[in-house]
Amino acid sequence: MDARAGSQIAAWLQTLPTERRASLYLLLEELCSGLDVSRHNPFGFRRLRAEFETSGELLGCTLEELRDAIAASLGDALPAPTRAPSSLETLRDRVAQAGHPDFR
Repeated sequence: MDARAGSQIAAWLQTLPTERRASLYLLLEELCSGLDVSRHNPFGFRRLRAEFETSGELLGCTLEELRDAIAASLGDALPAPTRAPSSLETLRDRVAQAGHPDFR
């Protein structure tokens, strides 16, 4: 992210309360993680992602950079999802910890 975009995002984030930044972080984290079809309507998910990508283009950054900027503004108080993990999220965690069964 360039310096101009970074300063615009920082100024915008200062106007948001912590709760709002936390909810935006969780939403962006989910958007950046990919589509979990067990949890979302694929059309709605893609439309939401397109809306955020357009916003990122206006701000001059990617979704990942926007998520990281929000995370930095929250410091060590990054929120965790309050919902139970989906089947896909559980599988991703298992593979991340133990490795893929085909490559052990």
